[in-house]
Amino acid sequence: MKKYVLVLLLLFSVVLVWCKKTDISTLDVDTITNIPALQTAITQVTQGINAGTLAVEKAQNLVNQLQQKYLDLTDTAQQSIETEFNTIEKVFETKSITLYTLPLRARRLWMTTPKWMQLEKTLSKIASVNVSGYSSTILVYTWNYIIAMQQAKLIADKAHLFVTKNFQQAQALAKVGNIDYISGLDVSGLAKWIVYVNHELLDTKIANLLSVSVDQDGTLTIETTKTN
Repeated sequence: MKKYVLVLLLLFSVVLVWCKKTDISTLDVDTITNIPALQTAITQVTQGINAGTLAVEKAQNLVNQLQQKYLDLTDTAQQSIETEFNTIEKVFETKSITLYTLPLRARRLWMTTPKWMQLEKTLSKIASVNVSGYSSTILVYTWNYIIAMQQAKLIADKAHLFVTKNFQQAQALAKVGNIDYISGLDVSGLAKWIVYVNHELLDTKIANLLSVSVDQDGTLTIETTKTN
């Protein structure tokens, strides 16, 4: 009999603890200060909804607050991380070390580098940021024309880059032999070129200009420019 009573008390305690954990109707989202705590709260909301212990109206209100808290926490963490990366880059600059990599701002826009191609450091350029906030990175890769075209397409698709109408028109004219130069540029091989960008010509509303191009020799060039 005593064992039976003890088992009942144990089960009651477990149920009581479980209900206490899943009953978050009084949760103060403002007290959440980190992602693990946020994840716990989200899980408890899910459990409450599935168990029917949390009213839909209350659940909706909590979800809205939790989503905003997620944005706040990730924004804060992102700013902190980017500040650390900027600090590291400044240290590299003082030591005259050039990082031939895509800047973080470009990676956040889903820009990537090509695979199976050789980075040409003598042709690549990393421009320092000036007082206006302008900075640019040019990475040049060589290997094979077919591979370069394939890699450029993969990069463009992932970063949502496109071929501009101006380039398509220039390329069409070059193919029929109606032009030899555009702004002093020899376009004899333009028919084999491809240029993907995230902006139209003279577009001044884009804070981060991105492009990936391949010329007739199979040279793949990635350019990222921060305008402000």
